[in-house]
Amino acid sequence: MRLLVYICFIFLLGSCGVIRNTPKFGLQDGVYQTNQEKVFIETQNDTLFVFSENGGKPLNSLPLSTTSQPSNFAFQKSTFDLDVLAIPVKYRVSQSGIPAQLTSEINAALYVGKRKDYFQVNFEKTPTNRFKRKIDHYGFSIGGFVGLGNSVINSDVSQGLIPYEYQGITFSKGIAGIIAINNFTVGVAYGFDHLLDNNSSQWIYNQKPWIGLALGLNLN
Repeated sequence: MRLLVYICFIFLLGSCGVIRNTPKFGLQDGVYQTNQEKVFIETQNDTLFVFSENGGKPLNSLPLSTTSQPSNFAFQKSTFDLDVLAIPVKYRVSQSGIPAQLTSEINAALYVGKRKDYFQVNFEKTPTNRFKRKIDHYGFSIGGFVGLGNSVINSDVSQGLIPYEYQGITFSKGIAGIIAINNFTVGVAYGFDHLLDNNSSQWIYNQKPWIGLALGLNLN
């Protein structure tokens, strides 16, 4: 258990340096699925060219702006999802006479899941009678996570067995569902915490389920 925690901690620290924009935040070059077939999208001078998966001449071109209205298009893509999750808020159910409560603590987790992204390409008419390209993005992901956090440990959450107060380090694990709308990403996490010291058996929330708000930073 402790070896897994150390590996997770080192990975989370290293991951912060590689967070960047990825195709999950925009329609980038690559293979996508339409309602009929797989296609390859390539960007050239602000124009999106749609090819068949096998190449050849473009099936369609989607300029950034045009005087005639092109057709609207929808693309989707399934990918492996690797994120760093921040879980700023947790809801804990009533335990040992302590009422249900919301807690705000430091939590970071490594998330791995399966993701599907949808891109809708529309052309909106401008006051100058041109049609400007607009891309709406929606994404959905579900997977599991492991991570580290902290929690206040004192007499209240140990049924009087711990006479002092300190910030305990916890190991978290669970599942999460994430949705993305354009560049906004939010989700719900369901997990369990394990206190990483000798007071774990006295902590009333040890290995008890919680539900939390998850904010994701994509790594891949």
